[in-house]
Amino acid sequence: MEIIQVGETERWNNIIKSFQNWDIYYLNEYAHSFQLHGDGIPILIYHEQNCGRLCYVMMQEDISIFSPLAAYLESGQYYDWTTPYGYGGPLAEGELTGEWMRCFLAELCQWCTEHKIVSQFFRFHPLLQNQDIFEDVFDVIPMKKTVYVDTTTNETIFQNMTPNNRNMVRKAKKNGIEIKTDRGERIREFREIYEETMRNNGAEEYYYFQPEYFDFINRDMKDNTIYFYAIYQDMPISAAIFFYNHQFMHYHLSGTLPEYRKLAASNLLLSEAANWAAERGIRKFHLGGGVGIEDSLLSFKKHFNRNGLLDFCIGRTIFNEEAFEYLVGLRREHDSSFDDVKPFLIKYRA
Repeated sequence: MEIIQVGETERWNNIIKSFQNWDIYYLNEYAHSFQLHGDGIPILIYHEQNCGRLCYVMMQEDISIFSPLAAYLESGQYYDWTTPYGYGGPLAEGELTGEWMRCFLAELCQWCTEHKIVSQFFRFHPLLQNQDIFEDVFDVIPMKKTVYVDTTTNETIFQNMTPNNRNMVRKAKKNGIEIKTDRGERIREFREIYEETMRNNGAEEYYYFQPEYFDFINRDMKDNTIYFYAIYQDMPISAAIFFYNHQFMHYHLSGTLPEYRKLAASNLLLSEAANWAAERGIRKFHLGGGVGIEDSLLSFKKHFNRNGLLDFCIGRTIFNEEAFEYLVGLRREHDSSFDDVKPFLIKYRA
């Protein structure tokens, strides 16, 4: 087993792109962008043995910086791993037999024990359904549904839309909405729309991104990033960032000015983004899910593909049971807001 550090950009990306179903979430630059956002230090776990190989990306974080535990832990005492923002889990090829997996787990557990890694937490990739690879060896549970658009052809996109959504797209066009794209040149306008949307939704501080984050993706991920704007009377009223590679596209960040929501700008924007993907040979456009298990956001996305629901699963491994229970005990003892009943795979972070 090999641990590749974030500074080894070329080796990291060469490994990722050697897998047939690689996606943007696995690239070094994507993980690095969330290091800038404060999510920890990116690492790539890679294991190759006999006729099988596997890799996945994690963000390593010192648990002592987690505010409910900060007063009770020393720096460097305990660490954990979490999938970068979005989706991840394993990329795998070849024969991953039970024996192969046991050998991998033995090496992984030994390394993590030696390096004070208490646990790892996965948000598995709905398009890849890669939770199946680990379901017999790690704790895996289904969480909710996400939605994707089949972008094989423009006709497929149109046929899979609900009649209501087709009408909303027509309405936006009738209202005079036009769609434009760029590579980040109008980033100031994007941020204004996005941040107003976050304020209107009462979003947590985590969902506000600093200028350095956008500077980084516009420079280092420019070949995998596209901005869409819905223009009304010469003014952007809705905007979104999409990440993509040769086969998948992802709905990353977006916003719509609240006073213009009735114009159906976001319906047209996502419809045109799907068509853009189809015209470039991208096969699947992932819209993600809702905030909760079943809410208005998920309902909105379902209108873009009546047959597009996917399972979204999460998972964990506990490498150090004693440390895990100690951390849970600290939360239980010192944090009155700690919900001891709420199911959460990494309980000390609940």
